[in-house]
Amino acid sequence: MRKFNTENIPMPKITEFELPTLPLDVEIGCGVGLHPIQYAISNPNRYLVAIEHTTDKFKKFERRFTKHGNPQNLLPVHENGISWVTHLLPKESVSRFFFLFPNPNPKPGQQNKRFHAMPFMEKVIECLRPNGTIHVATNELFYAEESMEFMTNVWNLECVHNTIIEKDSEHIGRTHFERKYLERGQVIYDQIFRKKD
Repeated sequence: MRKFNTENIPMPKITEFELPTLPLDVEIGCGVGLHPIQYAISNPNRYLVAIEHTTDKFKKFERRFTKHGNPQNLLPVHENGISWVTHLLPKESVSRFFFLFPNPNPKPGQQNKRFHAMPFMEKVIECLRPNGTIHVATNELFYAEESMEFMTNVWNLECVHNTIIEKDSEHIGRTHFERKYLERGQVIYDQIFRKKD
């Protein structure tokens, strides 16, 4: 794995971010914002930065954000997540990262595009506080297995949660992707990795 080089990462359009007083969580690739809204409302004592790069999805997220009264503990960000994290987050500033249903890039030659296999993960872990966590969810078994391998053996994180979610009356899905997959009868592989103290 090559070292992560911040000089190769373009600057984001936003050039400043003031750290909140609440514990900081970051979701990369939040889509149309279903999970961030639910998370912010149910965790009023935490602050979530939810990043989405795709313009159409971000516009839907903004509408959802406004519809729910602009939660003060949620910051929607229309940026490339790698650029934003790389240039705006200091070391050990984040309590939780979320990667919920990232593009699995399933072709064998695309492994270097999967988050767990990217040098960028070095920066993510640097930004994590001791005992901070990285939450990964996918509907792809190969992705879950590879994520487990990289997160524990390459990045030296501790797996503290590794479960399969199936559709039931209790769990309707945190994201639109998750809801769609559960409706189809697919299972969700849900993993949380902790940065060792």
